[in-house]
Amino acid sequence: MSSELERWAKPQQSIIVSREERQHNKAVAGLVRETKLAGLKVDAEAALTGRIMERAVDLDQYRQQLANGDPVLDAVLTRIEIGYVDKAVRIQRQFGSEFPL
Repeated sequence: MSSELERWAKPQQSIIVSREERQHNKAVAGLVRETKLAGLKVDAEAALTGRIMERAVDLDQYRQQLANGDPVLDAVLTRIEIGYVDKAVRIQRQFGSEFPL
């Protein structure tokens, strides 16, 4: 599949480049830039999401450790932990996530 795309992207070129070939080359270059940027955005969002999840796990374990089985303290700390998760979701959405949460 990629070889076919490469063939379309690089048409036969003559010694004198026509206006149509220049426009084609410019459009291909723009598409490549847009594709690279889209891929970078996806990778950045995945990294941000992974970081949020790692921190949520760390905080959950820390909450359990601090509560030490006390249900009242666990409930108080859970509310604080939920605040973190809510804020992390807002940060993720502000980052440009279009994925439903």
